[in-house]
Amino acid sequence: MKKLKELFDRGLLWAAAKFFTLGLILTRSLFKLRMSHDNGTTAIGTVKIVENPRFPAHDFLQAGRSFKCRLRHASVSYPDDAVIQVRAASLKFADSRYDSPFDLELNTGTISLFWTARNFLEFAQAKKMTQGLAFSAYYDKYPTGLEAGKEGIRKYPSSFSRLYYYSQCAQLFLGKDGVKRYVKFRMIPEDRGEESGIIPRKDLENRWSELAAPGETLSPNYLKQEFADRIGLGPVRYHLQLQLHTAEENESPEIFNCNVAWDEKSHPWMDAAQVEVNRLLSLDENNLMRFSVGLAPASLGIIPSVSIDDYNSINYLRTHAGAAKTARLFFYKIFGMPKPVTNWRDDTSSERRPARIVQK
Repeated sequence: MKKLKELFDRGLLWAAAKFFTLGLILTRSLFKLRMSHDNGTTAIGTVKIVENPRFPAHDFLQAGRSFKCRLRHASVSYPDDAVIQVRAASLKFADSRYDSPFDLELNTGTISLFWTARNFLEFAQAKKMTQGLAFSAYYDKYPTGLEAGKEGIRKYPSSFSRLYYYSQCAQLFLGKDGVKRYVKFRMIPEDRGEESGIIPRKDLENRWSELAAPGETLSPNYLKQEFADRIGLGPVRYHLQLQLHTAEENESPEIFNCNVAWDEKSHPWMDAAQVEVNRLLSLDENNLMRFSVGLAPASLGIIPSVSIDDYNSINYLRTHAGAAKTARLFFYKIFGMPKPVTNWRDDTSSERRPARIVQK
């Protein structure tokens, strides 16, 4: 009976992933849109592993090893940089549109708004603007999701390079010593300084608006323009860091819960690499890119998932979204590459919509 339930749970997870992917193709890829993060900008450069790592010796993260890289920044939910929302950094350990030995997908905020495939699918289906905030019904049901939203959103950050980005989901870390560990990553500014755009908690006692402020004068592309200007002055650098958890017998599943941050005292952040980017890619090249957390060496792979209520099912869904990304590129060939769209902000509607604009 137990074996039958396990098979059912795995089958339901597989079906949920296929349903999710089909939904993305029909609602996003067909219209030449990403599943999110549409309005982004990408730069190329290098990733160099630190010379004297504090973490255990690792076959892939070898001291002093260097990779070419691509780094894509974006505002996650809306194409208007001036809207309050989560910001993202996607790092590819290769100068490539897709193929890569390792991809990382990072967002602002230490914890995620969703933590299983089940409640992610609920989140995806709950998008309805209510008093300027989408997903209000989801936040009503999941207060910890609301807290994660408050922890991850940023308002008027000064630069993409002044934010802290987190992988949130744990992955494997299999070192040369043979000890099984789990790892999370984050990327921080070169000077390790204060993060920009954090909203004081006293200003978030209620909920926030995801709509452009009345009379907003800041460009919907201001973060991308600032990033371009910054690179024009010289390389932009970050520190890629990691934290580790040693696997234990009868491990509590909560260690994999991406809605809960690991204690930094018992799981300190350690420098893993320096990321340096120095040249922007064109709009077309940016749009032709795909990232996947499934691109990883076995020693840093995703943790297997067994059901839609498994904390590791978030990364399972993300790896299965590859078909939607391939479909997006296919529809580019049929309908043409995306082009910049003229900005608009609806100043007359009570439900003011974010600007519709594609990357400059």
